[in-house]
Amino acid sequence: MQHTTTVVIKYGGHAMDKPDLSAAFAADLARLHKQGMRFVIVHGGGPQISALLQRLHIESHFIDGLRITDKDTMDAVEMVLCGQVNKSVVGELAKLGTPAAGISGRDGGLLLAHVKDPALGLVGTVDSVNPTLTRSLLDAGFVPVVAPVASGPDGQALNVNADTAAGALAGALKAEYFVLISDVPGVLDAHGRLITALTPEEVTRLRQDNVITGGMIPKIEACLHALKQGCQRALILDGRAPSSLRRYLLDDAHLGTVIHT
Repeated sequence: MQHTTTVVIKYGGHAMDKPDLSAAFAADLARLHKQGMRFVIVHGGGPQISALLQRLHIESHFIDGLRITDKDTMDAVEMVLCGQVNKSVVGELAKLGTPAAGISGRDGGLLLAHVKDPALGLVGTVDSVNPTLTRSLLDAGFVPVVAPVASGPDGQALNVNADTAAGALAGALKAEYFVLISDVPGVLDAHGRLITALTPEEVTRLRQDNVITGGMIPKIEACLHALKQGCQRALILDGRAPSSLRRYLLDDAHLGTVIHT
Protein backbone atom coordinates (compact mmCIF):
# COMPACT_ATOMS: atom_id res chain seq x y z
CA MET A 1 0.00 0.00 0.00
CA GLN A 2 1.21 3.49 -0.86
CA HIS A 3 1.61 5.70 2.17
CA THR A 4 -0.34 8.52 0.44
CA THR A 5 -3.40 6.28 0.41
CA THR A 6 -6.65 8.00 1.43
CA VAL A 7 -8.96 5.91 3.62
CA VAL A 8 -12.49 6.99 4.54
CA ILE A 9 -13.71 5.20 7.67
CA LYS A 10 -17.27 4.93 8.94
CA TYR A 11 -16.84 4.42 12.68
CA GLY A 12 -19.96 2.82 14.19
CA GLY A 13 -21.70 3.97 17.34
CA HIS A 14 -21.64 0.51 18.91
CA ALA A 15 -17.97 -0.03 18.01
CA MET A 16 -17.15 3.28 19.73
CA ASP A 17 -19.05 2.38 22.88
CA LYS A 18 -16.40 0.09 24.37
CA PRO A 19 -13.38 1.98 25.79
CA ASP A 20 -10.85 -0.80 25.03
CA LEU A 21 -11.92 -1.04 21.39
CA SER A 22 -12.05 2.72 20.85
CA ALA A 23 -8.59 3.09 22.38
CA ALA A 24 -7.21 0.32 20.16
CA PHE A 25 -8.80 1.89 17.08
CA ALA A 26 -7.24 5.29 17.90
CA ALA A 27 -3.83 3.69 18.50
CA ASP A 28 -3.91 1.82 15.18
CA LEU A 29 -5.03 4.88 13.27
CA ALA A 30 -2.36 7.05 14.94
CA ARG A 31 0.32 4.54 13.95
CA LEU A 32 -0.89 4.39 10.33
CA HIS A 33 -1.21 8.18 10.14
CA LYS A 34 2.39 8.59 11.25
CA GLN A 35 3.38 6.40 8.30
CA GLY A 36 1.77 8.91 5.95
CA MET A 37 -1.66 7.43 5.32
CA ARG A 38 -4.52 9.92 5.06
CA PHE A 39 -7.71 9.24 7.01
CA VAL A 40 -11.18 10.71 7.15
CA ILE A 41 -13.47 9.45 9.93
CA VAL A 42 -17.25 9.71 9.64
CA HIS A 43 -18.73 8.60 12.94
CA GLY A 44 -22.12 7.36 14.05
CA GLY A 45 -23.65 7.80 17.46
CA GLY A 46 -26.99 5.99 17.60
CA PRO A 47 -26.56 4.53 21.11
CA GLN A 48 -25.33 7.86 22.49
CA ILE A 49 -28.28 9.71 20.90
CA SER A 50 -30.74 7.21 22.38
CA ALA A 51 -29.15 7.62 25.81
CA LEU A 52 -29.51 11.42 25.75
CA LEU A 53 -33.09 11.27 24.46
CA GLN A 54 -33.94 8.90 27.29
CA ARG A 55 -32.48 11.33 29.84
CA LEU A 56 -34.51 14.14 28.25
CA HIS A 57 -37.65 11.94 28.35
CA ILE A 58 -37.99 12.12 24.56
CA GLU A 59 -39.28 8.84 23.17
CA SER A 60 -37.49 7.32 20.16
CA HIS A 61 -39.44 5.92 17.22
CA PHE A 62 -38.03 4.26 14.11
CA ILE A 63 -39.24 3.47 10.59
CA ASP A 64 -37.16 0.89 8.68
CA GLY A 65 -34.26 1.47 11.06
CA LEU A 66 -34.30 5.27 10.64
CA ARG A 67 -34.98 7.48 13.67
CA ILE A 68 -38.02 9.74 13.32
CA THR A 69 -36.50 13.16 13.91
CA ASP A 70 -38.66 16.07 15.05
CA LYS A 71 -37.18 19.46 16.03
CA ASP A 72 -36.42 18.47 19.65
CA THR A 73 -34.88 15.19 18.54
CA MET A 74 -32.79 16.99 15.90
CA ASP A 75 -31.45 19.36 18.54
CA ALA A 76 -30.39 16.35 20.63
CA VAL A 77 -28.89 14.59 17.59
CA GLU A 78 -26.78 17.62 16.74
CA MET A 79 -25.67 18.04 20.36
CA VAL A 80 -24.53 14.42 20.57
CA LEU A 81 -22.98 14.01 17.12
CA CYS A 82 -21.33 17.41 16.68
CA GLY A 83 -20.45 17.85 20.35
CA GLN A 84 -20.11 14.80 22.55
CA VAL A 85 -19.18 12.08 20.08
CA ASN A 86 -17.21 14.18 17.61
CA LYS A 87 -15.00 15.76 20.24
CA SER A 88 -14.54 12.43 22.01
CA VAL A 89 -13.04 10.93 18.81
CA VAL A 90 -10.89 14.03 18.27
CA GLY A 91 -9.71 13.80 21.89
CA GLU A 92 -8.78 10.12 21.62
CA LEU A 93 -6.57 10.92 18.62
CA ALA A 94 -5.10 14.05 20.23
CA LYS A 95 -3.94 11.98 23.23
CA LEU A 96 -1.81 9.98 20.81
CA GLY A 97 -0.38 13.02 19.05
CA THR A 98 -2.56 12.71 15.94
CA PRO A 99 -3.82 16.10 14.72
CA ALA A 100 -7.56 15.79 14.16
CA ALA A 101 -10.21 18.38 13.30
CA GLY A 102 -13.85 17.86 14.18
CA ILE A 103 -16.38 19.15 11.66
CA SER A 104 -19.93 18.35 10.61
CA GLY A 105 -21.51 17.98 7.21
CA ARG A 106 -22.83 21.53 7.63
CA ASP A 107 -19.31 23.01 7.62
CA GLY A 108 -18.06 24.32 4.29
CA GLY A 109 -21.14 23.00 2.50
CA LEU A 110 -19.75 19.49 2.90
CA LEU A 111 -23.12 17.67 2.81
CA LEU A 112 -26.23 19.17 1.23
CA ALA A 113 -29.42 17.16 1.57
CA HIS A 114 -33.21 17.21 1.31
CA VAL A 115 -35.86 15.66 3.55
CA LYS A 116 -36.05 11.97 2.73
CA ASP A 117 -39.65 11.40 3.78
CA PRO A 118 -41.94 13.81 5.66
CA ALA A 119 -43.02 10.90 7.88
CA LEU A 120 -39.42 10.70 9.17
CA GLY A 121 -39.17 14.41 9.94
CA LEU A 122 -35.72 15.98 9.71
CA VAL A 123 -33.98 12.96 8.16
CA GLY A 124 -31.96 13.82 5.08
CA THR A 125 -30.95 12.21 1.81
CA VAL A 126 -27.61 13.51 0.53
CA ASP A 127 -27.87 15.46 -2.73
CA SER A 128 -24.28 16.65 -3.09
CA VAL A 129 -20.87 16.55 -1.45
CA ASN A 130 -18.35 19.38 -1.51
CA PRO A 131 -15.09 17.82 -0.25
CA THR A 132 -13.04 21.05 -0.49
CA LEU A 133 -12.77 21.57 3.29
CA THR A 134 -12.00 17.89 3.86
CA ARG A 135 -9.25 17.93 1.22
CA SER A 136 -7.76 21.09 2.74
CA LEU A 137 -7.58 19.45 6.16
CA LEU A 138 -6.03 16.28 4.68
CA ASP A 139 -3.44 18.30 2.77
CA ALA A 140 -2.56 20.12 6.01
CA GLY A 141 -1.92 16.82 7.77
CA PHE A 142 -5.14 16.63 9.80
CA VAL A 143 -7.54 13.72 10.26
CA PRO A 144 -10.99 15.19 9.54
CA VAL A 145 -13.59 13.75 11.94
CA VAL A 146 -17.03 14.29 10.40
CA ALA A 147 -20.39 14.27 12.17
CA PRO A 148 -23.15 13.12 9.76
CA VAL A 149 -25.39 16.19 10.01
CA ALA A 150 -26.21 17.86 6.69
CA SER A 151 -27.66 21.21 5.63
CA GLY A 152 -31.12 21.23 4.08
CA PRO A 153 -32.24 23.64 1.33
CA ASP A 154 -33.14 26.29 3.94
CA GLY A 155 -30.03 25.69 6.04
CA GLN A 156 -31.91 23.50 8.51
CA ALA A 157 -29.87 20.72 10.10
CA LEU A 158 -30.81 17.27 8.81
CA ASN A 159 -30.00 13.92 10.38
CA VAL A 160 -28.21 11.71 7.82
CA ASN A 161 -27.46 8.00 8.11
CA ALA A 162 -23.74 7.80 8.91
CA ASP A 163 -23.14 4.87 6.54
CA THR A 164 -24.70 6.87 3.70
CA ALA A 165 -22.76 10.04 4.53
CA ALA A 166 -19.46 8.15 4.70
CA GLY A 167 -20.05 6.38 1.38
CA ALA A 168 -20.92 9.67 -0.31
CA LEU A 169 -17.75 11.31 1.03
CA ALA A 170 -15.57 8.32 0.05
CA GLY A 171 -16.92 8.56 -3.48
CA ALA A 172 -16.42 12.32 -3.70
CA LEU A 173 -12.81 12.00 -2.50
CA LYS A 174 -12.14 9.07 -4.85
CA ALA A 175 -10.63 7.33 -1.82
CA GLU A 176 -8.54 4.21 -2.26
CA TYR A 177 -10.43 2.54 0.58
CA PHE A 178 -13.86 2.94 2.16
CA VAL A 179 -14.03 0.98 5.42
CA LEU A 180 -17.21 0.53 7.44
CA ILE A 181 -16.21 -0.40 11.00
CA SER A 182 -19.13 -1.86 12.90
CA ASP A 183 -20.03 -4.59 15.38
CA VAL A 184 -20.81 -7.29 12.80
CA PRO A 185 -18.35 -9.71 11.13
CA GLY A 186 -19.43 -8.60 7.66
CA VAL A 187 -22.11 -9.89 5.29
CA LEU A 188 -23.35 -13.35 6.26
CA ASP A 189 -24.90 -15.93 3.94
CA ALA A 190 -28.20 -17.72 4.58
CA HIS A 191 -26.39 -20.17 6.88
CA GLY A 192 -24.72 -17.44 8.97
CA ARG A 193 -21.29 -17.86 7.38
CA LEU A 194 -19.13 -14.85 6.48
CA ILE A 195 -19.02 -13.90 2.80
CA THR A 196 -15.51 -12.54 2.21
CA ALA A 197 -16.10 -10.89 -1.18
CA LEU A 198 -19.10 -9.67 -3.17
CA THR A 199 -19.77 -8.03 -6.53
CA PRO A 200 -22.70 -5.65 -7.09
CA GLU A 201 -24.48 -8.40 -9.03
CA GLU A 202 -24.11 -10.81 -6.11
CA VAL A 203 -25.39 -8.13 -3.73
CA THR A 204 -28.55 -7.75 -5.85
CA ARG A 205 -29.17 -11.50 -5.72
CA LEU A 206 -28.67 -11.68 -1.94
CA ARG A 207 -31.10 -8.81 -1.41
CA GLN A 208 -33.69 -10.48 -3.62
CA ASP A 209 -33.25 -13.66 -1.57
CA ASN A 210 -33.68 -11.66 1.69
CA VAL A 211 -30.19 -12.62 2.85
CA ILE A 212 -29.12 -8.97 3.08
CA THR A 213 -31.74 -7.20 5.20
CA GLY A 214 -32.23 -4.57 7.92
CA GLY A 215 -29.26 -2.50 9.00
CA MET A 216 -26.94 -4.21 6.50
CA ILE A 217 -28.82 -2.60 3.58
CA PRO A 218 -27.58 0.99 4.12
CA LYS A 219 -24.04 -0.34 4.65
CA ILE A 220 -24.12 -2.22 1.36
CA GLU A 221 -25.73 0.70 -0.48
CA ALA A 222 -23.05 3.05 0.90
CA CYS A 223 -20.33 0.71 -0.39
CA LEU A 224 -21.91 0.46 -3.84
CA HIS A 225 -22.34 4.23 -4.07
CA ALA A 226 -18.71 4.85 -3.07
CA LEU A 227 -17.47 2.40 -5.71
CA LYS A 228 -19.72 3.87 -8.41
CA GLN A 229 -18.35 7.36 -7.69
CA GLY A 230 -14.70 6.29 -7.98
CA CYS A 231 -13.65 4.77 -4.66
CA GLN A 232 -11.39 1.78 -5.38
CA ARG A 233 -12.38 -0.71 -2.68
CA ALA A 234 -15.09 -0.95 -0.01
CA LEU A 235 -14.99 -3.12 3.09
CA ILE A 236 -17.36 -3.96 5.95
CA LEU A 237 -15.04 -4.71 8.88
CA ASP A 238 -15.70 -6.10 12.37
CA GLY A 239 -14.51 -3.48 14.85
CA ARG A 240 -14.60 -6.06 17.66
CA ALA A 241 -11.60 -7.90 16.20
CA PRO A 242 -8.30 -6.64 17.71
CA SER A 243 -6.45 -4.20 15.41
CA SER A 244 -8.70 -5.16 12.49
CA LEU A 245 -8.07 -1.89 10.64
CA ARG A 246 -4.27 -2.10 10.90
CA ARG A 247 -4.24 -5.81 10.03
CA TYR A 248 -6.33 -5.19 6.94
CA LEU A 249 -4.51 -2.11 5.65
CA LEU A 250 -0.93 -3.18 6.47
CA ASP A 251 -1.04 -6.97 6.35
CA ASP A 252 -3.84 -7.43 3.79
CA ALA A 253 -5.50 -9.81 6.25
CA HIS A 254 -8.71 -11.43 4.99
CA LEU A 255 -11.18 -9.74 7.32
CA GLY A 256 -14.80 -8.77 6.84
CA THR A 257 -16.55 -8.50 3.48
CA VAL A 258 -14.92 -6.72 0.53
CA ILE A 259 -17.26 -5.22 -2.08
CA HIS A 260 -15.57 -4.87 -5.44
CA THR A 261 -16.53 -4.17 -9.04
